[in-house]
Amino acid sequence: MRQSCRWLSGVLVTWMVGFAALPAQAKPHDARIPLHEGKLHVADLTAAACREIHLPAWQLDAGEINLNGWRGSLFVEAVNASLGDGCSITLSDDALLLHIDPEKLPRTLDENKHALRTFVEKETPAATAAHARRWGLFLPVKVDASRPIVILTHGLNCGRGTLQSLGELLEQNGFQVGYFCYPNDQALSDSTQFLAEKMAALREAFPGVRVNFVAHSMGGLVARSYIEGSSYGGEVDHLILVATPNAGSKWTKYHLLLKAQTDIEQWRQDPDWHASWIITEGFGEAARDLRPRSTFLKQLNAGERRPGVKYTIIAGAHHPVARIGAKWTQALANAFPERTHNWWVLGPAQRGLSREADQLRNEAGSSDGPVAVASTRLPGVDDFVLLPADHASLFCCVDGAKPAALGTIIDRLGR
Repeated sequence: MRQSCRWLSGVLVTWMVGFAALPAQAKPHDARIPLHEGKLHVADLTAAACREIHLPAWQLDAGEINLNGWRGSLFVEAVNASLGDGCSITLSDDALLLHIDPEKLPRTLDENKHALRTFVEKETPAATAAHARRWGLFLPVKVDASRPIVILTHGLNCGRGTLQSLGELLEQNGFQVGYFCYPNDQALSDSTQFLAEKMAALREAFPGVRVNFVAHSMGGLVARSYIEGSSYGGEVDHLILVATPNAGSKWTKYHLLLKAQTDIEQWRQDPDWHASWIITEGFGEAARDLRPRSTFLKQLNAGERRPGVKYTIIAGAHHPVARIGAKWTQALANAFPERTHNWWVLGPAQRGLSREADQLRNEAGSSDGPVAVASTRLPGVDDFVLLPADHASLFCCVDGAKPAALGTIIDRLGR
């Protein structure tokens, strides 16, 4: 209960106060909330918050927060870090003092998202550290700096697990493989900066090392943004973009459902999962940046391709519905007993189902599902490969088949 109370209180302080409809000319002021033997009643906090931001009185009776000891100091530190000079907390023997400076409060939605994310990161340090261990640049145990490193990068609502099968296949073909993973729901500019930091550390550890990026979907935008940005370190030979929405994707409207699915899978499969990860992963900024004509995409696409870097685009023209339909149709055809193959009516029906499955497997369309073929194209890139595969089967092992892009990737990396 105490943990949930701290969360709720942090949300109230960072979200409600952050969006406070205070006049811009309002002066800094303080609010005093009584403590009860070092414990803060959440009802007192919500009432004070509503009063300070001029909302109707509302008291949420959700228990109390023990502000004594280390946990209490951690809560205070988290609130102060999240809202900075706009809202700070100090403790006395019998009260919590809330200092508010209206001019310094976060005002925009993104600023408030950042504040809430900061609060949760600070208030749950163990869970934050466990989450952070999933992110970064993961290299082979032994790096041969005389050979290029192929770095695989995942897309939205994915992680290292989606990269593993392709990585193992590339290793079997003699390539040295690394993985770049990042909080995939945060702003793409933050992911770009994170990649830049990891690449700088790589160059420092292995001077002169060469890198080839193979990036799936949104990961291609992160890699592109780094390579074509001001923090680029000059170490990349080849950028292979697989199903990357260079002009955005309309599937971002399903983002909340996809994120919920990802969060549920993490909760079920990862023993270290913590509810705070839902927030520290990001608050939908990535989906915002993936929208067609987003500010991020406009800025990225206004630039030019990086001289000295080879670009390859691999796109899919097969909708996942067609792949799934082919699988089900073929399963229905296979359900017929072998003795009926030459029977009247049943034999032709089975053969017809098999033909329909083949047509579905080879059906060409204008997208791979989430990403339109037109969106993958990029001015200045002539090496464009279109394959009869959907968004997932291009890059991942699906239904026992190897990634459809594997052959093209191996060919381009070998050039």
